[in-house]
Amino acid sequence: MEPRIEPRKGLFANLVAAGARKSFGREMKSSRVFANHPRMMFGFMRYNRAAEHTPRVPKPLAELVVLRVATMVGCPFCIDIASEYSRRAGLTDEQLLSLNDAHASGLFDADQLMVIDLATGMTSTPGQVEDELIERVKGRLGVKGTMELVQLIAWENHRSRQNIALGVGAEGFSEGKTCALPYAAAGIDSMSITNRNLTSPASIRS
Repeated sequence: MEPRIEPRKGLFANLVAAGARKSFGREMKSSRVFANHPRMMFGFMRYNRAAEHTPRVPKPLAELVVLRVATMVGCPFCIDIASEYSRRAGLTDEQLLSLNDAHASGLFDADQLMVIDLATGMTSTPGQVEDELIERVKGRLGVKGTMELVQLIAWENHRSRQNIALGVGAEGFSEGKTCALPYAAAGIDSMSITNRNLTSPASIRS
């Protein structure tokens, strides 16, 4: 996938690319795309740091919800990087491949299924999140932890959809490794999913 916005060249773009290379350990083509609009880029970076700062949410759960959203939206960049970050946080290859059928797989614990359900409910169209689910999240993470988790899920929806529109593709974070599958590859229409029939393809209503 090639960006739909021409990557910026010149001194400023070089500085942005160098910063991305320092942060991610590799050349990031997307950094030069975002360098085309400095004000929006810096605003994005500031909010990204705030949304990703989730001290009350265990790291593996935070990475898992990002990956869940990425697979539902179908963003190649986000699936690529989120698969690698989830792997670093402890998700196994079997779990990566079973994410679209998490409940039926028997590979995920109660906390993992809880946050997967929240990410699914928030990312589905129309969104649907049950009161009972939020109460469980609050019971596990507290009010502030719940707000952190909800904000992270909402933010990943923003990032994924922005990247799709701009044509930002995978950057090789999971190259040669197991990568989670997007819903389309699993034969699932994410727009038909609600919070009541979450993760098993067999449970999706037509």
